[in-house]
Amino acid sequence: MKVLLMAFTVFVLCGCKNQYEDIPLVNVNIYINIQSPDYQNLSGLGSWSYIDGGSKGIIVFNVDNENYLAYERHCPYDPENSCAKVSVDETNLYAVDTCCSSRYQLLDGIPIDGPGTIPLKAYNTSFDGNIIRIWN
Repeated sequence: MKVLLMAFTVFVLCGCKNQYEDIPLVNVNIYINIQSPDYQNLSGLGSWSYIDGGSKGIIVFNVDNENYLAYERHCPYDPENSCAKVSVDETNLYAVDTCCSSRYQLLDGIPIDGPGTIPLKAYNTSFDGNIIRIWN
């Protein structure tokens, strides 16, 4: 019985699919000084900026001037498609993949419209008052 339970546990742990396995894994370790003129557009609530990094770029989103979120721009829905890339829409509240028409909230990366069911891939972030660190 113990062997069967152990085998089942191993199967469950190893059988889980990484929901982002089709998005290339790229090492990310980025520091952004928000005092830099290059990132002055990150200074207000709800502001955002595209930065280089990740697979197809990263969206950095200012939640409340103390917390920043960072999302991979490589759309998790049909990521093998060359046009699978999210961009911030004109409302500055959503990221949209015009290829598949999936729309994601910037506050949490959750899909809210279209065929996408997996949230945007989020990177770890920290903020010390001047520097945003983004890493995986």
